[in-house]
Amino acid sequence: MKTLGKVLALIAGFAVGATANAADAPAGKKAPAYYEFVLGNPSAKVTVVEYASVTCPHCAKFFVESFPNLKKDYIDTGKIKYIYRDLPTPPRELSFAASQLARCVPNNKGMNMIEMLFKNQEAWMSAPDTTLRGYAMLSGMSSADFDACMKNEAIYKELNQAVDRASNVYKVESTPTFFVGETKVAGEQYEPLKKAIDKALQ
Repeated sequence: MKTLGKVLALIAGFAVGATANAADAPAGKKAPAYYEFVLGNPSAKVTVVEYASVTCPHCAKFFVESFPNLKKDYIDTGKIKYIYRDLPTPPRELSFAASQLARCVPNNKGMNMIEMLFKNQEAWMSAPDTTLRGYAMLSGMSSADFDACMKNEAIYKELNQAVDRASNVYKVESTPTFFVGETKVAGEQYEPLKKAIDKALQ
């Protein structure tokens, strides 16, 4: 398992081997915690779970080209409950750091950060040390907030546990992978996912 120090070294310029914990939030601020991104109707008949990675080009393709249709036709209409879950892919350290950042964005706007990361995937991955910090500040975080986020041991631990559950419990082998109820749909093509959702809604 990659260490948090490795993430810090790549993203925020900290030394490899650095240690930190969630209590390192700036004075007067409560440390952010891990949470899943849930959209749509919490009481919907059908739940759609997506396993994705912010460093995965196939996931970015789905999010840019197909997610707007999923949101318009199924999420915004209350037909489904949608859950976004992380399954970091190589470069793993970058994926972990960006996923942590999405949990630290204020006002529960983490899904907005996920959207920004997917839509600008090539840009931030080519210069993560400056771009991620810039995204954080655009979202209302300070530079100190960003540093504390990259040191947040609790979020890092929860992300690792989410990866273990995805791989060992749900047998997810690639991203993006969707579960429409118990039906597994792999790949970025929208039509197979749409077909599975429509069938589940019948």
